[in-house]
Amino acid sequence: MKKIYTIEEIQFLERKEFKKLKNSYTLMNKAGINCAKKIYKSYLKKKFVVLCGPGNNGGDGLVISQALKKLNQNVTLYCLDSNSYKGDAKKAYKKNNLIKNNYKNLSIIKKCIIIDCLFGIGLNRKIKGIYKKIINKVNKSKQKVISIDIASGINGNNGKIMGIAIKANSTYVLHAKKIGHTINPGKKYSGKINLIDIGIEERIYQV
Repeated sequence: MKKIYTIEEIQFLERKEFKKLKNSYTLMNKAGINCAKKIYKSYLKKKFVVLCGPGNNGGDGLVISQALKKLNQNVTLYCLDSNSYKGDAKKAYKKNNLIKNNYKNLSIIKKCIIIDCLFGIGLNRKIKGIYKKIINKVNKSKQKVISIDIASGINGNNGKIMGIAIKANSTYVLHAKKIGHTINPGKKYSGKINLIDIGIEERIYQV
């Protein structure tokens, strides 16, 4: 049985992998591309709406949207402006050549697949403001939702809702399950779990 991790353990593994790769963006790029390939195989010729937040989860979404576009899929991207991103997420932003729509104009089309990349496992505060409005709109849309790594708004260590959370139909979990995926309400909000290999060889690290 594959180990279930705390957020701190996953972050430890990631830091070790960054050191080995000597380029942290490589891991984000691989995660995003592998998610996109899985989505493509499962939902061929669908319309995708990708929602990217400000952190590395948003960076994953920027990679995913670009990869799906390269696979000739119909992709609508919503994200923040360039100044809102840092590090690897900013690099993903610069590499993404899709039209970048503003959340003020968010329109969720019918019969689409929503890819939730608003917040990842690093979320440590209650969701408020525009992100609360976005999540409300997604949940009310009744469209199929795929969350990347964790449903936005779920605490990765305890499964609790941080103010509000995406109700995902499925979650594409990077590397391995986190505790928040296994405890309600996080378990319920995650939907079907799909593990995505991102190349971390945990056996070579001591966790």
